[in-house]
Amino acid sequence: MPDSPVLLFGISQKSEEMIVDSDRIAGTAQQAKGTAEAAAGRLTGDRKLWIKGQSDEVVGTVENTAGNLKDAAQQATDDPQSEVEQLRAEVERLSREPATPRLDAAANAADRYGEKFDRYLDAIRQHPLTSVGVAVGAGFLIGRLMSSNRYVHRI
Repeated sequence: MPDSPVLLFGISQKSEEMIVDSDRIAGTAQQAKGTAEAAAGRLTGDRKLWIKGQSDEVVGTVENTAGNLKDAAQQATDDPQSEVEQLRAEVERLSREPATPRLDAAANAADRYGEKFDRYLDAIRQHPLTSVGVAVGAGFLIGRLMSSNRYVHRI
């Protein structure tokens, strides 16, 4: 089990000890009892049972909330420095691990295309007039191919 507490149905588990918060268990039980009483009161038309069920449900909610507050206070006082150290160690471990293979492949592809792009830019800088001529010619050809008026003479 991990060192950090795992919360499951109102039970906090640690690797060395198991802490059962009685307020949370009692609150959940009281809430369930109140819900059942309220439903029974509603079905039978017994207003007194329905009101008692509603009040039990509220009391259960309050007890459960008190248990949650106790858990939060306990976690806040449980050696926060060791948690910071654990998080720091986890960050260091993750930073040492290589990125996923897909991210590595994407980065390598971006580097290769970046190098090719830089070579094209260097060629354009060295021969600017030739580059403009090639661009104009390519634009003219693309324009002719894309236009609807082909200037084709039929005989």
